[in-house]
Amino acid sequence: MYLMKVLACLIAVPLLFAADVPSGEKVLEMSLEKSGGAAAFAKAKSVVMSGTVELAGHNIKGPVTIFQKDGKSYTTLDLPGIGKVEEGFDGNTAWESNAIQGARVKEGEERALVARAAHMLSLLDSWREFYTSVKTAGSEDVNGKPAWKVEMTPKLGKVETLYVDKDSGMVVRSSQTVAMPMGDIPVEEELSDYRFVDGIKTPFSMTQKAMGQVMVMHFDKVNYNADIPADRFDLPASVKALADKK
Repeated sequence: MYLMKVLACLIAVPLLFAADVPSGEKVLEMSLEKSGGAAAFAKAKSVVMSGTVELAGHNIKGPVTIFQKDGKSYTTLDLPGIGKVEEGFDGNTAWESNAIQGARVKEGEERALVARAAHMLSLLDSWREFYTSVKTAGSEDVNGKPAWKVEMTPKLGKVETLYVDKDSGMVVRSSQTVAMPMGDIPVEEELSDYRFVDGIKTPFSMTQKAMGQVMVMHFDKVNYNADIPADRFDLPASVKALADKK
């Protein structure tokens, strides 16, 4: 009888632990709700974020602006000694262009990643459109605070991991392996300085780490439902020439 009680306790321990861990879906639902709720995000048809970008440790700093609307995106930044860097997605073609390497069109996993990122406004609510599954893979401290570790499997590409603060419900870190021409590159991004803008809790600071470099973006203006010209997402001539050859 004693042995049976011991076995029952041993079985109960993992069951109790599992019961305390919310599913990936529940974590995303919690994050959506604490970020402002589905209704607030549904009202946000577009966003423009502007501020500064800095390459940490290199004393290189310049302006950055991000535009998103209807699943399309365009980002532009300008850094001394590097020049203008652009990245966009017109709903079909994902691309980037810079003064050093010129223009190129992104395909496969890289294109799919850009397409997902272009839906930043609705991703917490419509993740099923881009991912086959999500699961909670335990918890981990991020900057000294406990966070749920949520693994998201995209329809195309490698597993992405979101770290959702257990208390605030905000996504405080993401990590993924990005397929690029030079190979698979691990990328980590931390999001902080959340503020409410039009009912949506928005990160005003993003720090990206990749290939030993750290890029920090600080935004001073975030406008939802901004008036974005339709041609803002048009392909530049250099990109369109490449896309037409595909």
